[in-house]
Amino acid sequence: MNTSSKETVFKENVSTSEQARRYIIGAAILGLLLTNPNMPAWIALVACYPIFTALIHWDPINTAMQAVINRVKHKQPVTFSKTTTA
Repeated sequence: MNTSSKETVFKENVSTSEQARRYIIGAAILGLLLTNPNMPAWIALVACYPIFTALIHWDPINTAMQAVINRVKHKQPVTFSKTTTA
């Protein structure tokens, strides 16, 4: 087995600018949670998602949505034609 080759498990789909936005959004949600103790604690989990996806440069929801869009985009339109029988 060749261990010198770099193997990628998934393709990165979060750009640098999107990564920065995710850090900002995650930090803002955590900041709101820390400044308002009456907010439910599960909101911290919501803040973890954009931060985690920014850290690993990959978003599974983005991948799934892109797969759906590509499937719809490349699907041939259904055409109905009138056939005549002899």
